[in-house]
Amino acid sequence: METSENRVPFSAAAAGLAPAAAEPPWPRASVAHAFVLVMLVAATFSFVHRYVPSVLVDPIKREMGISDLQFSLLQGTAFALLYGVASLVCGLLADRVHRRNLVVLGVAVWTVGTVLFGLSTSFTGLLASRALVGLGEATLGPASVSMLCDYFRPDRRGRAIAVSFFGATLGSALAFAAGGRMLEAAAAGQYAGLPWVGELAPWRQVVVLMGVAGFVLVPAILAFPEPQRRDLAVADQLGNRAQELWALRDRIGLVMLAGATVALADFGFSIWATALLTRTHGFGVAEAGSVLGACMLIAGVAGGWLGGVLCDRAHQRAPRTGRIDIVLRAALAMLLSACLLMVPGGWAAVAAFACWQVAANAAYVGCASTLQDQVSGRTRGIAAALSLCLSIGFGLGLGPTSVAALNQQIGGGADALSASLLIVLLSAGWATLACAWLLRRRLARLTDAPLPG
Repeated sequence: METSENRVPFSAAAAGLAPAAAEPPWPRASVAHAFVLVMLVAATFSFVHRYVPSVLVDPIKREMGISDLQFSLLQGTAFALLYGVASLVCGLLADRVHRRNLVVLGVAVWTVGTVLFGLSTSFTGLLASRALVGLGEATLGPASVSMLCDYFRPDRRGRAIAVSFFGATLGSALAFAAGGRMLEAAAAGQYAGLPWVGELAPWRQVVVLMGVAGFVLVPAILAFPEPQRRDLAVADQLGNRAQELWALRDRIGLVMLAGATVALADFGFSIWATALLTRTHGFGVAEAGSVLGACMLIAGVAGGWLGGVLCDRAHQRAPRTGRIDIVLRAALAMLLSACLLMVPGGWAAVAAFACWQVAANAAYVGCASTLQDQVSGRTRGIAAALSLCLSIGFGLGLGPTSVAALNQQIGGGADALSASLLIVLLSAGWATLACAWLLRRRLARLTDAPLPG
């Protein structure tokens, strides 16, 4: 009877190569579970530090005398440009150096960047500190995903990745919820007695306190050992890292593109959902924000966990194609969720958003875990970084803009936004479905013959 201890790693089987002669022992389950929780906290902190300026936009603009365009550079361009470039570099480093120490360095850099943002007295200083936050956060995704794959067996990997992804949802929600309350407390003088911090303006107190709190992550991460890399025999037979990625391009390219099309629609829907409820369905801004925030928090976490559980179960039944089957089902659920926008009424739009959150987060986890199954232990970091860059490019670069462009072409009326969103969601959903279907066919046709070249 084949057990999880002697099962051939899927990446080796998928590549048609012989497995390693002796895999290193897996870390204890208690250590692995504790590690994924620390990665969840780290991801939560990273998104809190990423989004807290959005909560403080008005007081920052008033004190610093900056325009909306300048603030968009701080919150978007300065962060995203350096984050995108640095994530590729950090992905390469994650496959070459001590990953735990790389994450610790990244935490220290982005935490210092957040504190400096709260202390900066010029627009240039604000810009440089936001770039520093982007540089530090770029280490977390590639290195943490690579380590999780070496902490958890393949049949538990989907759930581990899903839990680490919860940090995006929790951190975004916490940034807005805690940031607003902390600003009220600072304005009421509740932090006035704190040494040094109490002398700052209220918005600066919030940023600095949130930044300093991030330093608790450093000893927590240092408490864990660097896990041994796995599936290195596959890498030895595929040549160097570039040769390996090129040899596997027909698979990893499709799964990265599937994840990017999910991101395109997801960013478009998330950014325009509030406007949809207020413009088209008559919701108040506060009501729309509360409802959509609850949907993102509850449905997003539920969808990610469901995707992880289903991916792991499917992998046990069909190690070669199980996870991509879940992506196919999630893509179908995305299409059905989008169709709810055709139902009249604001609460139908809310239902569409909630169902979309479940389906899209399940698809994200399915794509991420499928990608990690295809590559060796030596290229997991750069593979995750490439996928992240593609998703950010499609998501932030094309998602919101495509909805706005369609809305303008249709006429910009009350019902135009609903139609624009529907077109973008359906188009992206079909693209995700097509990529996943093509990848499933390729994985199903794989044999044990070595790859050419």
